[in-house]
Amino acid sequence: MMKKALFLAGIGVGFLLGSRSGRESYEKLKTEAQKLWNDPKVQNKVSEGTEWAKQKAPQVQEKVTGKAKEVFHKNDGGHTGHAASGTAGSTSPGVNGEFLRDPSSPTNSDPLV
Repeated sequence: MMKKALFLAGIGVGFLLGSRSGRESYEKLKTEAQKLWNDPKVQNKVSEGTEWAKQKAPQVQEKVTGKAKEVFHKNDGGHTGHAASGTAGSTSPGVNGEFLRDPSSPTNSDPLV
């Protein structure tokens, strides 16, 4: 019984000392990370990266839109166009305002033809 009590006391002391040193290490790491983030050189690189991303965004959007259209046309057999009003079937606006067919629609007619 004495061995169990001594063992549990050792675990308690180890936990207490470990949590204190762990917290100190965490605080030190956190302080160093904040210093690094606030460094003017790092902030300069962050600004450059942000500007680069803003410049590239339109090109990326163009490529993504082109690929989306390509995949849509490939999967749809090339049928595109705008659905006429009152046409049976469910449609939703797609890329650049084109209307896409809802594959879960119960109708057999194709609103895009």
